[in-house]
Amino acid sequence: MTALDKYRKLEGPGLWAASQGEQRRDVIVSFGDATLVISDSRSMTVLSHWSLPAVERINPGKRPALFRPEGDSDEVLELDDDWLINALHVVQGALRPTGSWFSRSRKKIALGAGAVALLLASSMMPAALRDHTASVVPMAKRVELGNIVRADLASLGARHCTSPNGEAALASLQRALFQTPAQIVVMRGLPLEVARIQHVMGRYFLVDARLLEDAQSPEALAGAILMALQRSADEDPLLPLLRHAGVIATFRLLTSAEMPASAMRGYGAALLRIPLAVPKLDPLLERFARVNLSTRALVDHPVRLDPTLGVLAEALRNQDPLAGEPAETALLSDGQWVSLQNICDS
Repeated sequence: MTALDKYRKLEGPGLWAASQGEQRRDVIVSFGDATLVISDSRSMTVLSHWSLPAVERINPGKRPALFRPEGDSDEVLELDDDWLINALHVVQGALRPTGSWFSRSRKKIALGAGAVALLLASSMMPAALRDHTASVVPMAKRVELGNIVRADLASLGARHCTSPNGEAALASLQRALFQTPAQIVVMRGLPLEVARIQHVMGRYFLVDARLLEDAQSPEALAGAILMALQRSADEDPLLPLLRHAGVIATFRLLTSAEMPASAMRGYGAALLRIPLAVPKLDPLLERFARVNLSTRALVDHPVRLDPTLGVLAEALRNQDPLAGEPAETALLSDGQWVSLQNICDS
């Protein structure tokens, strides 16, 4: 067991601000895959991801402990939990000797420039390069790229829908469905002929607002979100971007931690043109069982909430983990569901 495995489920309270001059807000701090995940303590919306090897303490030996991510970020995290502070130092000690992901990549490439040139000439290189790059890009960078995709869609007229009560309902839904912090983003005006839920790197789930109009229950919508969640587990959501960006841009991301703006431009619309893959059945059923959700609300819904549902509908119906029985506790109250459906009205 590695140090990260030992503390993977550890979480605790902290105070966070986007810059040292801002008022700090209550957050929950948890460990992800080589990242420190910072989430709002009430909504559990992810506020930031920090690469663990790049976290540095501002005031060694003083309390409360203050941390920041290395680089140009002005973020600051305040921790006063001994167990959490010690765990952070232990995990960092285990990870830091290998350096940051892009530093490691630069060293390997500098040592093997000739081999890289040969590999670039190989027809197998693009896929191998994409897979390797996706395996080392940390969550913090994925969040940054995901935000660029959202901004790209906004430039096409898509609008992020938000309202206080609607966001509160989304927070409840996120807590019910996600084991790892993620964010559901409702958007109106997505350039789609058929409404769908699109997962974007950085654990963003973009929900076409038309699905809120079509869905007759939060359970039906939740089923569609679980399909998107499983789809994201089946294929790393960074890979479509790397295929779109091409070998040179992917190589630059690997070696410098930067994706050229020209490679990102237009990707939002391009992503939505990619047909959705059918998610794997068995792990999808496990997701329904884990959150105590019947598949029937989704498969028996009069409007198909996922374009690929027809392929899996019979199997999902026959293997419903709840055998058609509703859960004892509703995912959302009637008031929360109405607030979510009206989130685009403000």
